[in-house]
This record gives sequence, C-alpha cells and structure tokens, in this order.
Amino acid sequence: MKTLKVGIASRDAFKKRTLLIAGGKYKPGKDEPKVWFESLESLAQVLSDQNRALLKLIHEKHPQSLGELAAQSGRAKSSLSRTLKNMARYSPGPF
Repeated sequence: MKTLKVGIASRDAFKKRTLLIAGGKYKPGKDEPKVWFESLESLAQVLSDQNRALLKLIHEKHPQSLGELAAQSGRAKSSLSRTLKNMARYSPGPF
C-alpha cells in the first residue's frame, strides 16, 4: 500500500507556495505532502466514515455512472455529486 502525505496550511500560505512553485522559485521535495488541507477539520470532513465507505464501494463495485453509484450506495445523485467534487479537490492524482 502506498502512503499519501498530507499537509495543513492556511489558504494564504498554500497560495504563496503554489505561486512560488508556478514561478519556478520553489521545487517541492519528494517527501513533501501532495495534498493540502486548510485545517484538521476539513481533513476530517473529507475522510469521514461515510466518505471512506463511499470510496470503498467505488473500489469494490466499479460503478459506471453516478446513477449506478447512487443505486448501490442508497444516496441521492445530487449529494454524491457534491461529495465527489469536494473529494476531487484534494486528489493528488494517480500514484
């Protein structure tokens, strides 16, 4: 299993870091976090029991659409859409 490092930084600190990287003035090290959160609270919301169960369901069942995922999870499509968009904001991309 791969390990994903996460960081906690204020929005301003993260913005400054991102601008430095984009401007070529800073190169993140290999061991630095790939995913950043504004607070432990936002991390806890994204990794809630309900969201982890949803990720497990996606991993095990491989739903082909949002409608199929809604049927398998018992959750409304609109709720799933918001949840998945929020989780995607923090996605580091494929390992």
